[in-house]
Amino acid sequence: MSAKLHLVNKSATNDSEPAAAPAGLSARMQKTRLSITQHARELTAEYGFAGFTVDQLCAAVGISRRTFFNYFATKIDAVFGHVDDGVPHGAMDRFMAARPAGITGISPTLQADLVALIIEQLNRDEQAIRSTQGFFAAVHREPELLERMMQVGPERQAEFMKLIAQREGVEADHPGLALLVHSLQFATFKAIDRFLESERERSLAEEFLIVIELARELYCQPLTRS
Repeated sequence: MSAKLHLVNKSATNDSEPAAAPAGLSARMQKTRLSITQHARELTAEYGFAGFTVDQLCAAVGISRRTFFNYFATKIDAVFGHVDDGVPHGAMDRFMAARPAGITGISPTLQADLVALIIEQLNRDEQAIRSTQGFFAAVHREPELLERMMQVGPERQAEFMKLIAQREGVEADHPGLALLVHSLQFATFKAIDRFLESERERSLAEEFLIVIELARELYCQPLTRS
C-alpha cells in the first residue's frame, strides 16, 4: 500500500462533499469528523505523528478536547478516520441496488458496477489524494502508523467483501470475489501512483481505466497454447 489505506476509503477532506452521515450523526457532525481527520493527516505529514498533540490538533480544527473525544478515542484513530468517511453520498446504496434482477450467483455486471463505484470514489478524492501525499509517505516512516495501517486495511477490506458477497448472494470467501477485488484494488493503487507522478495530463479516473485496460489485454489471453 504505497499511498492509500483501502479500496473505498482513501482520504478525508472538508473540500469534498461529505459522505452520507451514519444514523444518529448529523451532517454538521460528519463535517467535523472529516475535518479532524484531515487536520490530523496534515499535521502528521508536516511534523510526524509524535510531533503534535491532541491539543494542537483541536486548535487547528477549532474544537475543544471534549469535542475531539466525542469523535475519536485516540489521536491515531483520528489520523485513520472512520470507515464511512471515504464513501460518496449514496454510492454504496447505488452499487448494492445495481445488481440485475433474476440472476443466480455472480452477476454479469459486477465488474462494471465495481468499476463505476471506484471511479466515483476517485473523482471525489482526486485533489484530496494529492494533498495527503505527504501523509501516506509519513505512514511508511513511522512504525506505529504502519502497524495500524496494516491492521485497518484488511479489516475494512473484509467489510467491503462482505457487502459484495451480500449483493451477489455468495459466501464472503468466494475465490472469484477475492480475485476481482484484489485485481481492482491493485489497479487503483497503480493508478494513484501514476497520477501522483504525472503532470496532471490525465485524471485519476482516466489513469485507473488505462491500468484496467492493460490488465484486460492480459486476462483475455487464452489459458493454454493451441
